[in-house]
Amino acid sequence: MRVNHQKQSTRALFLALIPPLGDNKVASWSFFDLPVYRLSAEQYYAERDAYIKRIVFRTGTPEEPDLLPREKASPRINAAFRNHLTEKYGGWEFNEIIGYIRLNFAGSQIRGEYFAVEGKRIVGTRTKTSEYKTLKLAVEIDIEQPYGTGEVLGAIQQYIQACKAELPPRFIDTSNFDKLAPHIDWGGLYRDHA
Repeated sequence: MRVNHQKQSTRALFLALIPPLGDNKVASWSFFDLPVYRLSAEQYYAERDAYIKRIVFRTGTPEEPDLLPREKASPRINAAFRNHLTEKYGGWEFNEIIGYIRLNFAGSQIRGEYFAVEGKRIVGTRTKTSEYKTLKLAVEIDIEQPYGTGEVLGAIQQYIQACKAELPPRFIDTSNFDKLAPHIDWGGLYRDHA
């Protein structure tokens, strides 16, 4: 009986040493979240337009040849129906996000935790639950000394490119990062939290 109790307390001690999900033993500090989309805006709107065309013109049915000339003769005939289908399909921004890359400083490296929706096959949906996937999406990038703005920003941009290579069918939206990056003192930010 005593041995079993000893094993349990050793196991409890071991489990207490394991960091909680999302934490790690290297001191890290998150500084930016990048949304990961199922596909690019261009692909999304091309899919939406094809969907609307398929519904409006009943593609593949006997009625299809009659509907195209009717719309050419009176272009506004399907305007309300097209608007309804456009609203039903929804917009790309925010609705097609399937995950996030949380960029952080980990010692003298850039790392990105990856959170993504559950499921083996990801399709367009408006109900999603994100879960923690991995501590680092791509191999860490070392920040070169003297840890100035150029070195830190260069390492971050290099890491983002590595993440894009890890998720080739997905679209990583860096538009907000790209707008803000030139205005941030990356060297100072890194030194304050290193």
